Amino acid sequence: MPHVVIKAFKGPSQEAYEKAARQIAAILEETLGKPTRYTSVSLEEYDPSEWEGVFNVFVKDKENVILRPGYTDPNTFL
Repeated sequence: MPHVVIKAFKGPSQEAYEKAARQIAAILEETLGKPTRYTSVSLEEYDPSEWEGVFNVFVKDKENVILRPGYTDPNTFL
């Protein structure tokens, strides 16, 4: 606890995602007091053509989204 899911376009290297995961865990330790050994991070990669579905299911109109993206049209990236 906590578990963070990164949903992103395919492309960045595995090393880049691992670095991001370590940094996310460090930030959670600093801000929430949760030791990094208790944090897990998973990755789900998508093609740009799949992003509208991801956006509609996990972001759009969801009350649990704490930080909203600066776009409302997921097709912006196509």
